[in-house]
Amino acid sequence: MEITVYAIHAPESDKLAAVIADMDVMGAPRIRVINCGDYYMAVEGSHRLAAAAALGIDPIFEIINQDEEIDISGFDWFEPQNWDRTVYQAGDVAGELFAPTQAVDYRFEA
Repeated sequence: MEITVYAIHAPESDKLAAVIADMDVMGAPRIRVINCGDYYMAVEGSHRLAAAAALGIDPIFEIINQDEEIDISGFDWFEPQNWDRTVYQAGDVAGELFAPTQAVDYRFEA
């Protein structure tokens, strides 16, 4: 089954080249995603998603259900001034992270 996975933003080309080189040796990455029904929203790994797509590798998805609570304070995109607290339902986080003008979609086998 093919699944669409949205990354928060497009990768930076310099960093992407390094991630592709590493992944070519290390293999499939693990990426945490929120199951939004007909797609996944990645909460990490924008560069790893792009590298996997470029190499034709299906990532290993660690799936978080929408009703699960997650602590967002450890993610590199977390900025305390933009969030009232650090623990939210995953579905709320996915909704906040998805921006149609910045999100990049990839398709993988799930």
